[in-house]
Amino acid sequence: MKSNRTKKSYKPVLLVVDDIEDNLDLLEFALKQKPVKLLRAKSGIECLRIAKDKTPDIILLDIQMPEMDGFETLQKLRDNPITSSIPVIMLTAHYKDPESIEKGFKLGADEYITKPVEIEELVVRIRMLIRMKHMKDELDQTKLDYMAMLIHDLRGPLVGITSVVELLKDLKPGAALRQEHFEMFRSADISLQQMLTLVNNFLDLSKYNSDAICLHQEPVPLHMLVEQALQKLEFQFKQKQIELEHRVGRDLPEAYIDAQKTLQVFINLLDNAFKFTERGGAVSISAELRNGTNGRQKNESYIGVSVTDTGMGIDTGEINKLFSPYQQTASAQSISEKGTGLGLSICKLIVEAQGGSISVSSDPGKQTTFYFTLPVAKQN
Repeated sequence: MKSNRTKKSYKPVLLVVDDIEDNLDLLEFALKQKPVKLLRAKSGIECLRIAKDKTPDIILLDIQMPEMDGFETLQKLRDNPITSSIPVIMLTAHYKDPESIEKGFKLGADEYITKPVEIEELVVRIRMLIRMKHMKDELDQTKLDYMAMLIHDLRGPLVGITSVVELLKDLKPGAALRQEHFEMFRSADISLQQMLTLVNNFLDLSKYNSDAICLHQEPVPLHMLVEQALQKLEFQFKQKQIELEHRVGRDLPEAYIDAQKTLQVFINLLDNAFKFTERGGAVSISAELRNGTNGRQKNESYIGVSVTDTGMGIDTGEINKLFSPYQQTASAQSISEKGTGLGLSICKLIVEAQGGSISVSSDPGKQTTFYFTLPVAKQN
């Protein structure tokens, strides 16, 4: 469950640490009408105890204190796993020199404020740090969700391969292979390809996001790529009794593309259609020559490719999530064949890197169509 601290009505908890009680009283009075809940501590030791017990959202920490100053207190806060991630604003009147400020930041301070405290400035800083903390928490949760999906996606193929190996172990040396054994090999091969695709998607996304995508574009007959993709996926479509149709003519002009990366686009889109299409449904792929605007190119011929499935569809409000890595739509969460959300984001990167564009339209409960464009090879 999400913490109530993410709700708009929640008042962030501010722990103010200062050895002078009058300063604490003044701050408490000034913040009385502000959307902040105040906790008080009169020493570094008391700060550490309250921070551990109450885990405030923000700590406003005075530097100049007896026994344990703000720097030592900050160091102990950062050393404790319970308090290490709490944002800390250093409060200073005497330590305005660059060396002290640098020391605070090195120890893990998030902000500096000088005395006397401007209340409006403090409230703005608190809001900013709370927003940044929420963004970090969401990112951490996204990482955890992604790892869970990654493990799920890897576990499925591994279980399939293990089952095939266990069955084949029972074969006696020299025994003849029957038709069902060849079916097992085919099933194991599909599982291996699924794992390889997953690993490649993960590696490719990291590489492409670092602007390290390297294209080798050349004239390619598009029907050949489509046939390769269909051949790789044909068996699993048959197992699920999904009709697979392609209308990509041999008379279509050659596309100016990176063949292997564009093949990856076809496989990712067809695999996505497979996941969301129920048994007995249909998936079709078609391509045609068009004129107009294609990605970065205007008023030129291009090839438009459509991949359509008769699956559950996607709500209009969730379409924007589809091409973002690690995102899961409501429809994706409702099916047994979960995914990491990497495949579609990689399709977008590859298509746009080649000068094209990609989009999707959906009629929930009826069908979904992914549409992307590819440049046409120049005629000599």
